[in-house]
Amino acid sequence: MIGNAAEWTRSDYAPYPYDPADGREDARIDAAKVVRGGSWFDRPARARSAARRHYEPWQGVFDVGFRVAVEVH
Repeated sequence: MIGNAAEWTRSDYAPYPYDPADGREDARIDAAKVVRGGSWFDRPARARSAARRHYEPWQGVFDVGFRVAVEVH
């Protein structure tokens, strides 16, 4: 899965260390979103699942996609 396209997440970007109380899981529409992983366009250091960067939600990025997930209860 790593190396095809980096993936958008619903998490708002905030610097580490992670703190669940800082609001990054609120998924605000106007906040920069975390992108995880690397794509075919990235250098090898970013072609890993731990790679993390961010983009504005309105920003079109040619090597970032999303994964469809279904949660069954």
